[in-house]
Amino acid sequence: MKKKPTNPIRFIGRFFSQPRLTLAWFLAIGRSSWWSMFFIYAPIIVVESGMGETFSGFIVSIGISSVFLVPVWGEIGTRWGIRRLLTIGYIGAGTFAIRISFMSDAPWVAIGLLISAAFAASMIDGAGNLPFLRSVHPHERPEMTAVLMMYRDFGQLAPPAVFSIVLSSFELSAVFFAGGIGMLALAGLSLSIPKRL
Repeated sequence: MKKKPTNPIRFIGRFFSQPRLTLAWFLAIGRSSWWSMFFIYAPIIVVESGMGETFSGFIVSIGISSVFLVPVWGEIGTRWGIRRLLTIGYIGAGTFAIRISFMSDAPWVAIGLLISAAFAASMIDGAGNLPFLRSVHPHERPEMTAVLMMYRDFGQLAPPAVFSIVLSSFELSAVFFAGGIGMLALAGLSLSIPKRL
């Protein structure tokens, strides 16, 4: 007999009662939210710099191409440890993003920082959902996976909502400042990952 699909709402309480799963969820949210910010606001900042729509698409394509490095980062993560890989990735993406917010008068520098931030974010993708997979109890994996995957929807909907509030009071560059601060906060959370990961 086919098993009925799991309703993730039933297991939310159980999921977030486990600190390591909660940590994995927030790290996944950060990764997803950063890419949402990049896809939406990187083209806008490039166009506002006077580079044109075609060039903005080119810059985004270069940033996306960084995901081809994910297998490399995954291999490095097995040697260094996932905690170190994630911490460096979040720090790199956050630092580059914050610096973008101060480079509105130097568009070429800002573009270089955008690309650098994307490559740093690809390090985070190299770890993927390994913090979750190493933390979830095997007998709960289907149910907990259903809850974890809710991060995709949250990561797509939350950033535009948050950044619309930011943009109501500040210029576009503030989006990258806020995003960078968030990534640095997640770098701090990454230090809570057990060393054996």
